[in-house]
This record gives sequence, structure tokens and C-alpha cells, in this order.
Amino acid sequence: MGFSPLPVSPRTTSTTDFAEFIPQANSWVKLREPLSAYSTDEALLLCEEAGEQWVAWVPDFGVAILGRHQYYRLEKQELAS
Repeated sequence: MGFSPLPVSPRTTSTTDFAEFIPQANSWVKLREPLSAYSTDEALLLCEEAGEQWVAWVPDFGVAILGRHQYYRLEKQELAS
């Protein structure tokens, strides 16, 4: 695939988030920043592309390559809404 990751400025996050959260295919994650003004701030991880990059589907945006710094685990209360 010829996708390029979209530049998003990383925000600080706790070290435990990276250590405890292991991304997996078919899981929803929360984006640190939406990829466009019209897209949601959540993404479905489809498959790992290379290293810490994942192919993901973002509603109202489409397919994107996300770096590990661009998303974090959805908390249980976020999944219920």
C-alpha cells in the first residue's frame, strides 16, 4: 500500500499507556487529534503495517496509516457510549 502517515503532533501521555496497551487488529482506539475537521476522533485498527504503524479505518475519513503516538486505548466507559 502506498499510504503515508498523516502528521499529527503527539501529546504527552503516561508511560503506562504505551506499556500496558498492546494494539490489536479489529480494536477501536481514540485518536489524539481528528485527522480532518469532518472525521471522528476514533479509529478501527485493521492490521499492523510496520513497526509501530497500523492501517486503520476512520469514520468520515477513510483508510489511514497511524503511528503509535496518534492514538490511545479507548477506556471502558468510552466503549459503552
